[in-house]
Amino acid sequence: MKFDEAMARKALDEADLNALRMALLQVTGDESLARMEIDDVSVRGGAAILKALNPRHHEEVKEKALAFLRDGIDTFERGTPSDEVLRWLLETMVNEKMDDVAFNYRRHILALEEFPRTVAWTGERPESADDFFVVVVGTGFSGIAMGVQLERLGIPYRIFERRHEVGGVWSINTYPDARVDTTNFVYQFSFEKNYQWTQYFARQHEVRGYIENVARKWGVFDKITFQADVQGGDFDPDSNTWAVRVKTPAGTQTLTANLVVTAAGLFATPKRLDVKGIDTFAGELAHTTEWTADKDVTGKRVAIIGNGSTGVQLLSRVASQAAHVDVYQRTAQWISPRERYGQPISPETRWLLDTMPYYPNWYTYSSAIVTFGSEALQVPDPEWQAQGGVVSKRNDAFRASLTDYIRNKVGSRPDLVEKLVPRHAPYARRLIVDNRWYETLLEPHVDLVTEGIEEVTPTGIRTVDGSERPTDLIISATGFDIAKYLWPAEYRGPDGATLHEAWEKGGGGPRAYLGMVVPGFPNFFMMYGPNSQNRSGQLIYFIETWAHYIAQMAVMMIEDGVARCEVRRDVFDDYNVRLDQASEELLWTEAASREKNYYVNEFGRQQAGAPWPVAQYYRMSANVDAEDYVLTPGRPA
Repeated sequence: MKFDEAMARKALDEADLNALRMALLQVTGDESLARMEIDDVSVRGGAAILKALNPRHHEEVKEKALAFLRDGIDTFERGTPSDEVLRWLLETMVNEKMDDVAFNYRRHILALEEFPRTVAWTGERPESADDFFVVVVGTGFSGIAMGVQLERLGIPYRIFERRHEVGGVWSINTYPDARVDTTNFVYQFSFEKNYQWTQYFARQHEVRGYIENVARKWGVFDKITFQADVQGGDFDPDSNTWAVRVKTPAGTQTLTANLVVTAAGLFATPKRLDVKGIDTFAGELAHTTEWTADKDVTGKRVAIIGNGSTGVQLLSRVASQAAHVDVYQRTAQWISPRERYGQPISPETRWLLDTMPYYPNWYTYSSAIVTFGSEALQVPDPEWQAQGGVVSKRNDAFRASLTDYIRNKVGSRPDLVEKLVPRHAPYARRLIVDNRWYETLLEPHVDLVTEGIEEVTPTGIRTVDGSERPTDLIISATGFDIAKYLWPAEYRGPDGATLHEAWEKGGGGPRAYLGMVVPGFPNFFMMYGPNSQNRSGQLIYFIETWAHYIAQMAVMMIEDGVARCEVRRDVFDDYNVRLDQASEELLWTEAASREKNYYVNEFGRQQAGAPWPVAQYYRMSANVDAEDYVLTPGRPA
């Protein structure tokens, strides 16, 4: 095909030029590219730092890239750099040195290998693997990641999904304008490096389609049983296996598994609207997880309860069709803009991603490292506070920036500004991406209601000030009950106690070691379990890490003839003491946020997030340490 220089130049004009520089350096070895100046550019109001190529190098990089794409690409041969060269490349990208912990974490984000974080047998696949069986629960990102690892190893497994399709939260959340609030380039598997996304922030149907595409491509899809709800399981200490109960349309069956991996996730149990009189409401009531394509809001008076990510995403679309919308806000949230949110990926950029070797890798890496600096915003600075500051210099500056953003959006309504500026610090809880939420609040048929709800009546909602607002449809954007991990499934350990009973006895709510394992429940792993959500960076990266860890344990059990693996109680206890201490050093449980923060449970613990810096968290969970477990032999090696 004839080279289209005009299209290429347009693509280069749209490119991330620092990422493009690194792709060029990797393919050409032109060391003049390594000597170019890099600027730290504050983005997102100071929440993040973009490593950007200094403008005086822009045209040079474009011309070098144009020459390669026109004349050099046909003779180029791919290769994987040595660790020494890879480290040099990663350091050159950001113009700073990194220690071993950071290098081992970041190299896998770049993902130059065909399959990063792969698990392999130490020799030939043992025949005893044929007699090992794994049950996986759920087909969201976690369940599919686990399936891919097991498929590659040739370990027998079955994935059970209660719904009719794959996708997890991306199957059940079909409300208007549902989409990722993290760019898809860091919200994808590292072994699917250049999926044909159509937007920078993909909509729900495209993300669900991506998950299904991965499941089919890697041979996992045929190992899924749909409309199969795992009710729980019982561990048999004599055989060291789980008896897993699965309810299907044909009845309940029981399977024997050597290993159970529940990938039900953090957002599996919808949080129902618990308001006086809700059962008397004569209109429509829909939790956002119950939204269907035939739901019509045209001409209706709609109440949206909740202003988290879901409520903020759907407001604009609902308001464009409804006769009137009341937005019920219990707690003001920090809602911020995000670059390229809602924008399509142009045909020229798609061509560059498809054509320029390694550019997808470096573009993904560039998108990822923007988030690294946000960790510092979560750490209070006592010296700054002693001088009159609230949290730290950076966090206070970010708060000022977000406050200015609110004023710029709704400044014509001073009454709204007062209601919309939160009391808690940014990053004390999850930030929310603005989807024209503030702009929509200014529309004449949209009202922000901050008075508390007293009760729901048959025809509307009455607030504590005595006013009643007529309502045809209540949309409950109240999210998920994250305290109910694995609920309503019940897993019983060898002593007869369920996992939820063990957590209740232990106090403080759900806990796990590395977010994956609990003493007293052998051969049982969770993905996206208690305190497993990374502080910054990419969730999907850690989902792959958990799958990698669990697959390592499966290989160890098969190769070493281990019948039973159980995390040691002292390891579990020590880890959680350190975790609670580290959590208290962050903003997560500050007084202004603790009361109505769904990440903070009834005991005052932050039970969703892992408080560790992400590179450290990766080092902790990247590889199984056999010393952390009691390993009982009993299987043929």
